[in-house]
Amino acid sequence: MAKEIIMPKLSDTMTEGLFAGWHKKVGDRIERGDIIAEVETDKAVMELEAFASGVLLQALAKEGETVPVGTVLGLIGEPEEIGTVATPAAEVTPAIPAEHPAISKPPVLIPPPAALKTGPIQSEAEYQKASPLVRRLAREHGVDLKQLHGSGPEGRITQDDLAAFIQQHASQTSTGSLPSSHGNGAPVHPQQPAAAEFQSSMRQAIATAVTQSWQNIPHFSVTMEIDMDACREVIGELKTEGRPIGYTSLLIKACAIALKKFPLLRAQGARLADEININIAVALPDGLLMPMLRNCVARPVLALEQELTKLVEKCHAGKLSSEEMNAGCFSLSNLGMYGVDEFTALIMPGQTAILAVGSVMERPFVRNGSLAVAATLRVTLSSDHRTVDGAYAAQFLAELRRCLETPAILIG
Repeated sequence: MAKEIIMPKLSDTMTEGLFAGWHKKVGDRIERGDIIAEVETDKAVMELEAFASGVLLQALAKEGETVPVGTVLGLIGEPEEIGTVATPAAEVTPAIPAEHPAISKPPVLIPPPAALKTGPIQSEAEYQKASPLVRRLAREHGVDLKQLHGSGPEGRITQDDLAAFIQQHASQTSTGSLPSSHGNGAPVHPQQPAAAEFQSSMRQAIATAVTQSWQNIPHFSVTMEIDMDACREVIGELKTEGRPIGYTSLLIKACAIALKKFPLLRAQGARLADEININIAVALPDGLLMPMLRNCVARPVLALEQELTKLVEKCHAGKLSSEEMNAGCFSLSNLGMYGVDEFTALIMPGQTAILAVGSVMERPFVRNGSLAVAATLRVTLSSDHRTVDGAYAAQFLAELRRCLETPAILIG
């Protein structure tokens, strides 16, 4: 029986997604696990994998449409499977209501494969010409990417190329509209920087999350300074051995160990779990993502370093998986690479605490009763006062400091 391709729920906050386009044409043969389409959520552009093998019988969703979770995007089956439809075995959200104009419910009868007509499908070359993020931004600004000459490798169009094109053409007309208009006909005003409109869906998601956090969670913060000389030595030794790690990986490991002893600082649903999953703030040119590192207690620091590097690359490419965008039990935000001494971060909705990390800098430091110069780190823990008090937060930071000042605990 033919099977429905359903718009999945790819993150905890997702209620709808922007359909970014098909990778396959109607009539193409598809094997289970093949990438068949792309969907943009409020956090990233994600690839949809085929859950079954067969032929793409119908492509119901069109590029650029906003589609609610549970909507039928298309149909997969064999050419001889005419007039039969079966839903995937996985549980899905109910299909789109009848009044929604974007996608209509698929007909029961499937026309013969010979009669199926293929709509305008982007070729593989066009997909390789620009990243999903650039393609989406071009759609938002009504820009045809065929008008651009990319400055990237093999002529690939970058985000800077698109921004320069928009800014150049925004000043050519008094109304500020681009050579190609927006889908809704709204003009782009030249007095507003075009780059400020980029990543609008991400900014909206961030605005919703931080507003919810600030209004609904009674924050308090505790700051502690930590001697990082021992960590600096370990990082140097591992680098000479060809096993480089950074301070962030050591901090993640230290937080995971400390959270085992202080479960109230974990998200409510994860206080009894053995696995400690931590979200890491990753800064993007136009926003912020919080991907999740799994099982941070059991995994070695070197493995955490490698996984963190992959997650950062995926964030910038817009290729995070739904699992990697899940909410963990705790969050860490590190601004040390920007020379920040210390700061206070907002707690992710649904969590109880977040650690804000400043830079490792040489500062006056009292060690064994004597004044010395040491590489120190200032960390600030923001906590939900409904769940924990100041003494509990301070004890957590003391355990964190013990781990970082004795890095053999982390490396071992």
